[in-house]
Amino acid sequence: MSDTPSSATAATESTTELFTPVEIEQFGADDVTAGGAIGKMLSALFLYTVFAMGIAGWWTYSSIHADRAAAETNAGSENHVDDHAHPADHAQPADHH
Repeated sequence: MSDTPSSATAATESTTELFTPVEIEQFGADDVTAGGAIGKMLSALFLYTVFAMGIAGWWTYSSIHADRAAAETNAGSENHVDDHAHPADHAQPADHH
């Protein structure tokens, strides 16, 4: 039974407070401040992401729209050039009977 006094001594040492009540209150206040700063930072990053994705979406849409317009213009001008640029290619062969 010699273990009983040593365990009582260990229990007494572990029950001594590591922090004073004032320090614990300060930890709580610091946690509230840190939580508010983290919330503001996450909100700002979210808004930045929404803004950046909006710009990327607009740029993608504009690029696709411009490429389609250019392709339609090129296709229209190629057909027009083919119709008028080579009249000898479209001439009917003459009958030699």
